[in-house]
Amino acid sequence: KQGHSCCGGCCDVRRAVIIICIINIVGNTIIMLLSATTKSMAHGIANGIATFDDDMFNSQAADQSVQTLDSELNSFMIIEFARIVAAGLAMLGAFTFNKYLVAINVISLLVPSVGSIIVGLLINGLFLYPHVFLILYIHNGIMTKENYPYERQSCCCVPPV
Repeated sequence: KQGHSCCGGCCDVRRAVIIICIINIVGNTIIMLLSATTKSMAHGIANGIATFDDDMFNSQAADQSVQTLDSELNSFMIIEFARIVAAGLAMLGAFTFNKYLVAINVISLLVPSVGSIIVGLLINGLFLYPHVFLILYIHNGIMTKENYPYERQSCCCVPPV
């Protein structure tokens, strides 16, 4: 075995990349669903204000706010969809030992997503670690389809070679 273990010795970097990509796909899908729900609720509130039409409420201002939110959420959802595609391609790259497909998700992870930039960079940095090592191992011939049985490692799912 030439490659090192990841996640405190729990698994090899290929398996870690696959697990991280699954986490990214599920997490970004949830974020997209929450964004769509927010968008739907904003439209419902704006329609409620428009039908209430009282001097107390400014329905034009509500419509403008909804349009702004709508535009921002559309952009956000496109970015999250691109992250899902990048994670899917990286997972395919890990399965097929293709360093270029894995590198696509590295680019996606270099940009922090929601929340605090510091927290986002920290989490993405932890997620980058196995991606970078998998790319290096594939490039150097350490992690290939032929020698993966000797490199694979898992704390629970792989019988010893």
